[in-house]
Amino acid sequence: MLPREHGSWAVLIVPIALGLLAAPGARALPSALFCFGALAAFLARTPLQTLLRRPGDQKARRWTAACALMAAAGFLPLLPAYHRTWLLAFAAAALPLLAADTSARLRGKARSFLNELAGVCGLCLGAPAAFYAARGELPPEAWLLWAACAAYFAGPIFHVKLLARQHREFSVASDPAALSRARRAALAYHLCALAAALVALPEPAPLAYMAALLKTASAARLDARRVDFRRAGYQEIAFSVLFAAVMLAAFRARPLRG
Repeated sequence: MLPREHGSWAVLIVPIALGLLAAPGARALPSALFCFGALAAFLARTPLQTLLRRPGDQKARRWTAACALMAAAGFLPLLPAYHRTWLLAFAAAALPLLAADTSARLRGKARSFLNELAGVCGLCLGAPAAFYAARGELPPEAWLLWAACAAYFAGPIFHVKLLARQHREFSVASDPAALSRARRAALAYHLCALAAALVALPEPAPLAYMAALLKTASAARLDARRVDFRRAGYQEIAFSVLFAAVMLAAFRARPLRG
C-alpha cells in the first residue's frame, strides 16, 4: 500500500524540508505535527485509490482509515492550538488535485503529462505550507520557494519522458519524430527553468537547474537505447539531494522574511 513512484517521495520530502529549514526561528512542535500530518496524507493516496477500484478490499480500507486518522492527528492540533488556519486553504488547493489524480489513475491516465505536472505542483505546496506551519507567517518569498520547487521537479517529467521515448524507439522503432520532439521539449524546458532561476533565485540556487540541464542534454545526445529506469530513478534522487543542498545554501544566504 506504499506509493510505488520513488520520485514522488522526493517531491514530497524536499519541498517540506526546504520550507522548514528556510523558516527563521521555526517552532519544533508545529513543524513535527505538520510533517506527521503531511506524511500520513501522502500515504493515504494509494490505499484510497485502491479502495475506489476495489470497494471490498479490506486491507485498503484499513490503510485508508489509519492514514486519515494520523493525518487528522497531525493537522487538527495546528488549528486551535497554534492558529494555523491558513492550512485549510492549502488543503482546499490540494484536495482537487488529489481528486484529479485519482480520476486519472482510475482512467489509466496516471502517466499523462498534465496529471504528473499537477501532482508536482500540488506536492510542492508543502514548501510554503511547512514554512507557515513552522512560523505562523506566510511571506511572499515562501511562494518563491514553491515556484522554485515546482519548476525544478517539473524537469524530471520531461527528462523521464525523453528516456521512455528512447527506450520505446529501441524496442519497437515506432516514431523517430516523436523522439526528436521529446528531445526538443526537454531541452527547451530546462533552458527556460535555468533562465528563470538566474533571474529570480539567489546564488547558488541556479546551479541545481544548470546540473539538471546538463543531465538532460547528455541524455538528448543519445539515440534510441535500452534504459534502466531503476538507475534513472536513483539518479533523480541524487539530483534532488543536490537541489535541496543548493537551495538551502541560497536561502540561508538570503533568509526568507518571517
